[in-house]
Amino acid sequence: MAGAVLLCAPAISSATPPTPAPSQTSGPASAPSPTKNDSSKTHPHHKTVQERLVEAEKALAGNEKIARQLADQAESLRSRSLTGAVRLLLSDSQDALGKHDFQNAEDDLTSAITIQPDQSILRRYRAAVRLAAGDNNGAISDLGVVIQADPGDATAWGMLADAERERHEPDAALRAYKQMMQLDPHAPDADKQLKILQTEKDGQED
Repeated sequence: MAGAVLLCAPAISSATPPTPAPSQTSGPASAPSPTKNDSSKTHPHHKTVQERLVEAEKALAGNEKIARQLADQAESLRSRSLTGAVRLLLSDSQDALGKHDFQNAEDDLTSAITIQPDQSILRRYRAAVRLAAGDNNGAISDLGVVIQADPGDATAWGMLADAERERHEPDAALRAYKQMMQLDPHAPDADKQLKILQTEKDGQED
């Protein structure tokens, strides 16, 4: 998983500035000069969506009690920047998928990717449609792009394991699933699925 780079404001020195020497003149003290705004002070860093996503991904691996809540948070952050037009296409794709119209479901997602090619989650959605349609190679192609852009996407790694298993590649499926478990060790039935994949890999080696 890519590590998050947390930016912090520079530390402010606590040392007391030297006291100026008293004036030699006996006249009235001059009025203090107006305080100038210190434009050099740094404002608190507002984390980007990407930084918040990486933090949620990191926390997901180590917090069993709120693991699913963190997973939902990460998913929400991934789709936060989707435009209204893209969300409409996603809705249309979901409707088509519900009718087992895989081609229209995929076409809607391809249109969405054309509008926002930088949103890797759209390729994961298309990979899911391709998996449902039996296009495992197409799904793996999409998932490769997703994982390169967002290596902490545990769902993408799990889907890759499914696609490799459907291609009868148990070794690749097991590797992908182990990566998914590193990212989300508290995923439902993870241990059970791992044993199944391990058994299939061991059986192929015999």
